[in-house]
Amino acid sequence: MKRFLAVVAAIGMVAAALLVRTVIDGGSGGGGGSSGDGSADTTTVLCGPDLREFCEALAAGDDGVRLVVEDEAETVARLAADDATGLDADAWFTVGPAPAVLADDRAAAGSRPLAVGGTSAPLARSPVVLVAAADRADVLQGACPDGVDWSCVGGLAGQPWTAAGGRPEWGPLRPGLPPPATGGGLAVWSQAVSSETVSVDLPAVWARNDLDDPTVSAWFDGLAAQAKRAGSAGSDPLARFLVAPATFGVVGALEAAAGPAVQRGAGRTALSLIYPEPVVTADVTLTVPEGSSPDRVLDDLGGDRVGQLLAEQGWRVPGQPAAPGVGGGPPLPESSGLASPGALSYLQQRWGAAR
Repeated sequence: MKRFLAVVAAIGMVAAALLVRTVIDGGSGGGGGSSGDGSADTTTVLCGPDLREFCEALAAGDDGVRLVVEDEAETVARLAADDATGLDADAWFTVGPAPAVLADDRAAAGSRPLAVGGTSAPLARSPVVLVAAADRADVLQGACPDGVDWSCVGGLAGQPWTAAGGRPEWGPLRPGLPPPATGGGLAVWSQAVSSETVSVDLPAVWARNDLDDPTVSAWFDGLAAQAKRAGSAGSDPLARFLVAPATFGVVGALEAAAGPAVQRGAGRTALSLIYPEPVVTADVTLTVPEGSSPDRVLDDLGGDRVGQLLAEQGWRVPGQPAAPGVGGGPPLPESSGLASPGALSYLQQRWGAAR
């Protein structure tokens, strides 16, 4: 499959997900842009959906910040087009390697590199976790002797819970995974593939050709199809699960969202947070347009306040206290453990094609 189809696939995937771009600026929607409202005093901040609450807190009380929330895949698809000449925002906060995926997509299409001022080192990190009702988690522990992960859950997805040793009234085991159009969703799916292809004793990195292995391909397509059937396209399975835990048997999410939510729900609903291995993380970075630098933009946005707000929203930030429910599981690896940008683009295509 030729990689120049990645842009088309990303656009189709976003459309299928029915995720609508949201502009929070007190006005109508529209494309982002550096000082996108035409005012030199306005800073346009583009954020992935997993960073919505952080970015809203960052923009709160500052009339000079125009906030745009958009799936990373949609931003990448737009900026991968031949007529894109540069980043159309003053600051782009992403979860996962969206800037690297964008550069890889443009290179694969034969386009010149997009002019940017650089991407920061990771500002914050969050591991991928699984969330399940405590009684279901106990059953899965018995059904998955090598550890509860998507390799094991994928083989059980769609079957009655009795196949795993659960109770008949629980019905089928429905998996909840977010679409890989967002940075967090892409990290969840990359970790899922790692659990099927990579030993826990090795770095959690898989290659594009792993998804073409007949056994892995059948497992992936089955899990993706089950996940789509279990939840409407574009939905946030964690949000639905927290309201109605019986909706899903197990949900994939980032600790940044799941950890504090499970902590807040303690005593009302018995939920378990599971840290699957090999550990994969979603890392927050800032990309800025040509002529600027990440350090300068971070200073303009408040410097240390950025790290403080990220930590308050559940992200792991060096030097900042962890939010309640954050910090469990094994130590984080030095790197994210995500697959290469090209492999991640292929994963998005494969997810979009799954039925």
